[in-house]
Amino acid sequence: MNSERKYNIIFRACDIVNAVNKNPRPFNLEKAQLIKLCFLSLVESLKDLDFKIIVLGDKLSEEMIAFFNRFEVELYLGNFGNDASFRETLKIASTIPNDEWIYFCEDDYLHVPHAFEFIDHFLDERETLFKQKKKFFNLFREVNLKDKDLFIFPPDYPDRYDPGNRKSSLILFSSDCHWREVSNITLTFLTKSSTIRKHNALFKKASFKAREGSMGNADRKISRRLFGKLGFGFRTSSVCFSPLPGLSTHMHRDTMTPLVNWEKLIRDYISKVEALEK
Repeated sequence: MNSERKYNIIFRACDIVNAVNKNPRPFNLEKAQLIKLCFLSLVESLKDLDFKIIVLGDKLSEEMIAFFNRFEVELYLGNFGNDASFRETLKIASTIPNDEWIYFCEDDYLHVPHAFEFIDHFLDERETLFKQKKKFFNLFREVNLKDKDLFIFPPDYPDRYDPGNRKSSLILFSSDCHWREVSNITLTFLTKSSTIRKHNALFKKASFKAREGSMGNADRKISRRLFGKLGFGFRTSSVCFSPLPGLSTHMHRDTMTPLVNWEKLIRDYISKVEALEK
């Protein structure tokens, strides 16, 4: 792996709200337990990499504060609300050097153990992978993806395979897996610190639409501006790729990343958390 690449993880956590969109949690998990499993999976996926974890805690319980204090993290505590907490992450991001990477991570994304290993390899190989010609409406056009701001969205949402949602996408393959260009993300994504600075006004403006119950409005606003309606890297400043199969899953029953045995992974991390808290 590239020992010179630095990852800054900004993990937003709130254990008093089960789900802003009321979508039920899988495997009958309570929110506090879910956060612990997701956080531990993220930490373990970062092994052998140069990383720093910042936890932004919104109205955290004493139990959750005690859990995070078991790890080497910077803990920021406050009473923010969903929209304001994202703006706080932007403030933190503004202090991170331009050449480092930032992973904005919400507290309900579970990661496979090799998630960041595969992501790191993809970033190592992107110079070669991004030498592409794309066919668009039967016309060949040269699109230099190396000039685009790169985002990585680790889940693979199942609704992308519904007949009404299918889109033509650029497919790449790295040494580990396939990667599909996508045109919509949530507020969990990886990109360079310099890219956050470049688009800071957009992120800040979108955050005012991220109030309780309307997270999708912020997601859609950011996605449309950065990636366009169709994707393909045409007339947009940015490009986003998701791995196939996905390297993480949003822990809602209707949006679980397919083709991964998440139930087994949950059982494994439940045991690890129980051992950690003994």
